[in-house]
Parts: sequence; C-alpha cells; structure tokens
Amino acid sequence: MRTHIDTSRLTLRPLQMTDLDRLVCLANDLRVSGNLSRMPHPYREQDGEDWLSKQPDMWAGKENYVFAIEHKAEGFMGAMGLHWMDRMTLDGSSAWELGYWLGVPYWGQGYATEAGKALIAAAITDLDPAYLVAGFATTNTQSGHVLEKLGFYKVDAIRDMSVLATGKSRPTQVMRRDIAEAERRPRS
Repeated sequence: MRTHIDTSRLTLRPLQMTDLDRLVCLANDLRVSGNLSRMPHPYREQDGEDWLSKQPDMWAGKENYVFAIEHKAEGFMGAMGLHWMDRMTLDGSSAWELGYWLGVPYWGQGYATEAGKALIAAAITDLDPAYLVAGFATTNTQSGHVLEKLGFYKVDAIRDMSVLATGKSRPTQVMRRDIAEAERRPRS
C-alpha cells in the first residue's frame, strides 16, 4: 500500500511520533472515543505513545494501514485506515474494513469524505479488493452519511460492538462497498 496520498486540502501519510501532542489533544474527547471500539477515554499521552509505536509493525504486517489525516495548513486532524478483519463481514471471512476518526473541530467540513475517497481509490489500485466493509454506531448518523457518500450501503445486519471508552456495547450498522469493475486497475 502506498504511504502518501494527497488531495486538494489533505495529505494521508503514516502516523509518526511527532503527531503525539495533537493526537492526544483531539482523541481525548468522549465525542470521538465514544463512537470507536478501540479508543480509550481519557486518552492519555501513554495511550498515544503505545499506539504510535505499533504503527511500523502494523504496516509491515500488511494487514493494517493507518494514515494520519493531515490538513495541509493546520496539521494532524485525525486518522483513517484499512484493516484486514472479519468484524463486519456477514460470513465471517476477512475483508478490508475502513475506519476513521476526526477531531471535533474538523467535523462537518467534508474532510472525512475527501480523505475516504482518496484512500478508497488508492486501495482499489494497491490492494485490489472485491469489496470493502465499514460500520458506524447507529447513534452516529453523520458517520453513516459519510460512508454513504463513499459508496457504502447498509447491509441487513446490526452488530453489537463494545466501546472501550465507555465500557458499554452499542449497536453498529454494518456497511459494504462493492468495487465496480470499471474502478479496478487494468489487469496485465
């Protein structure tokens, strides 16, 4: 998977330790972590250091590609990634799962959609998936709208997912995005 993706306003790139201060600041908000299954709250510096230190091995394993979403003028604003998982497939097989989060100051400005379109286009070329999966907390309808803008559709499945930040479970809508033949890279 390529390591840098540029859009008109954003750069997607691997996370690095220099993101730590902004990561902790933006992730330490229950409005963010309360919608994610694996982000603790409060989000402390040690949490950020632990997560950032895992990134090189995650990339090397070729099953987890997490990108910093960096605004070209404002810097780090969140993360978006693709993970080879079986959490959102109906048959228990693995597929590339798209996940993301943005700091609250960046909500509602089209950044998640812009980053998602760019990452999906790169994934189609670099990973050649037949489809992608994603999920969103049913109470987080804005995230559902972003996924719909990215071409995902709801499948007839709601998963009960635990949320580390709250210690509770929440209903999660499973979504899928089929990759049309016209989107695929030319075959040699």
